[in-house]
Amino acid sequence: MINAYILINMEPGNSNRALNEIKKIKNISKISIVAGDYDIIVRVQVKTLEDLLKVTNKIHMIKGVLKTTTQVIEKEIGL
Repeated sequence: MINAYILINMEPGNSNRALNEIKKIKNISKISIVAGDYDIIVRVQVKTLEDLLKVTNKIHMIKGVLKTTTQVIEKEIGL
């Protein structure tokens, strides 16, 4: 399995509508609204990099999404 974070920049005022659309996308396991350089961060779990690209492309199609940055998780460390 491939786990990744997709960091999303939104146009002001479009976050609520975008959240409703993001919730419909398969393979997204968590959605967070954040303060800082990005507006929304989603956690994704997919089988292949091609599947990750499909999720990213679906996010790009949502009205109000300006830009995404994807961070693939190489290793998770439990506490």
